[in-house]
Parts: sequence; C-alpha cells; structure tokens
Amino acid sequence: MRWNMRYGGLHILWWMSYCLFLIAATASISCAVPAGPSIRTGLWVTQKVSSDRAELDVFTNSIRANHQLAGVCLHIPWNQVEKEPGKLDFTALDNFVAALRGIGMKYQLCFKPGASTPAFVYAEGAQAFESRVMNPHRPNFGEATVIPVPWDPIYQRKFSRVIAQLGERYGNDPLCVSVVLTCANSLSAEMHLPKTREDLAKWKALGNYEEKLLDVYKKYTDVWAKAFPRQEISLHLSKVLDLPPQFCERVIEYGLGKYPDRFSIQNCQLTGRREDTGMMTYDLVQKYRDRAHHGFQSLASLANGGERMGSIELAVLNVVHAEGEYWELWHGDGLSVETSAAVARAWEEGRRLGYDAYKKKLMSEGEYRARDEDHYRAKGTDRGNPAQTLIK
Repeated sequence: MRWNMRYGGLHILWWMSYCLFLIAATASISCAVPAGPSIRTGLWVTQKVSSDRAELDVFTNSIRANHQLAGVCLHIPWNQVEKEPGKLDFTALDNFVAALRGIGMKYQLCFKPGASTPAFVYAEGAQAFESRVMNPHRPNFGEATVIPVPWDPIYQRKFSRVIAQLGERYGNDPLCVSVVLTCANSLSAEMHLPKTREDLAKWKALGNYEEKLLDVYKKYTDVWAKAFPRQEISLHLSKVLDLPPQFCERVIEYGLGKYPDRFSIQNCQLTGRREDTGMMTYDLVQKYRDRAHHGFQSLASLANGGERMGSIELAVLNVVHAEGEYWELWHGDGLSVETSAAVARAWEEGRRLGYDAYKKKLMSEGEYRARDEDHYRAKGTDRGNPAQTLIK
C-alpha cells in the first residue's frame, strides 16, 4: 500500500509537471506568432495641430504636393482642446482632419497630457508633480513645468473622459488608423517622466512607483483600445525614471497579450550617426519585431546636414536592420518634397539589398560610420539626450 501511495504520488507529480510544461510550451508558441498585417507603413510626418488658418493652408498644400508620404501624425495638446472643464473645442483638430480627408491621407492621433494637462485639473484637486525642463534643445530649457501624478484618480477620470470623447468623434473614421498610448508623460508622447536626482527623490516619496506606473499603463492600454477599437495602439518607448528595461517589457507584454494584432511599439530616437544597436529602445524593437508592429521616429532633422541626426543612409540602415514598418519624419523633413524623396529612395534601396548588403555598400562608399567615429555630443551633460524632437 505504501509502495502504491509513494509511486502513485510520484506519478501525479510527474503528470502535473508535464501539464505545466505543455502550458508553458503552448504559451511560448503562441507568443512567437507574428503580428498581423502592417497597420502603418512608409513615411509619416509629425504635425502639431494649430488654430492658425495660414498654417493649416501651408500644411494642406505641402501634404498634397508630397507623394512620398503615407500618413500624418497629428499632435494635439490637451490644454488647447479643453480650456474649461467639460467644454471641449475640436475645431482646430476637425479642420486638420477635414484637410486630410480631402486628400485621402491616413492619420494618427497623438493626444498629449503631461505638461499639456489643463490647469483646471489641478484646481479641482489632481496631484501635481513640479519639475524643470531639462532638455537643452527646447526653447524653454530650465523653466518650471508641472505634470499630473499619473495614478491620481482626478487626473485619470478627466483624461479617460476626453479619450472616450475623442473615440466617439474619430474612432469610426477609416483614415484614422492609429492612436498613441499616452497616459504617463512629461513633455512629449514618449514614456519619459522627470528624472533628475531631485525628481527621483520625489517619486520615491510617492511609494512604489514601478507598480503604480505599470497599473497606469495597463489601464490606459485598455482605455485607448476601447475608445478606438479599430486602430493601432502605439507605445512610444523610452527609459522610465530609473527603472530597468524590463519595465517597458512588462507594458509591451500586456499590450501584446490583449491586442496582439494592433499593439505597436515605436523608437523615437532613430539616428543616422552610427548603428543604433545597444540603445535600449532600439534593442527592445529588435527583441519584439517578430511579435509587435513597430516603427521609428527620427531623433532630429535630416535637413541641412544636421550632425545631431546624421545621414539618411545610416538611418536607413538602422530601419532596415530592425525591419521597421514605418518611419516618422520631423515636421520640416516630412513637408519637404526633396528630403522625403531622398529618404524614400534610400529606404527602397536598403530594403531591396537587405541589411548586410546595404551595410557593405555604405562601407565601400565611405558612408558607414562605426560607433567610435560618432563624436556628436548633445547640449548639456548628457550624450544624445533621447527626449528630443521638434514637437516635444
């Protein structure tokens, strides 16, 4: 009897282990399934929505003239849409969308909270986090700034409400193919939050910010997905405070687990100064490129031979290496027919040759630059500050 009980118990343990193995193996196989058909492809351009009619006319004419573009990323500061509680004015955004509809151009909505959160949100009790602008490339460098604490319930209630209203207004438009997963932001749509030594001390005083931020990202992945059930949900990757890359991976895994066909990750630090391998956000794109839709946004302008951005050819090499589905150009580059055409030509050649052959071509032509040949230094003390684009 003891023998039977002993070996019967072992048999049960073996069977349980085998079942766990099957579950893990099945999960592994399901996780390896590639993302569905690409939602966004080709060259896109960033555009801040403005109430200036002359700016809208210039934008419309430029988009109509540039046949290289596949879409437009419309950036909308929250405090320009809702100046008073509950009184939303979509006039400026409607005008830009109407212009794109007239052209038949796809668009993405990037609705920005963070420093663009309306003042009334704090007046009604939302907890504020005060800091300073630390990006030396911004015109307001050094100035005081305030953002809401991302898990504050008053902020979340008001931000969730406006997302739902955006969805009601634009969610059924077939040209609206993407929205940015904003929720815990500072000056841009990336995952950046203020992180000087003083800032980190204040975050730590607020408790376990890693788990609180993870809950925020999970919640707003669902909030955006519900408001825009047909659109891509795009997460703009960056280092979050002093948290390791695994934090971003936890957010990505949640998004892919719930919305595998339309969850997207984006690197907003694409350069043409060197190969970007070794950069956290670039490496995350490489890691998930077979599972997640993914693309890039230029770190800086390609025009005027800007050293901060580097060359078109090396930027193309980075996009081709990661098999990027789309590439967001800075505003000026995307509105320039000449620059967009040059990027399109180089990208087509890079895709045709493939990463290895295109790299050899660049080396043979003296266009390739190794990491130790990149002597660019960003303004200030940081090398290549990742929190930089024209619209941040």
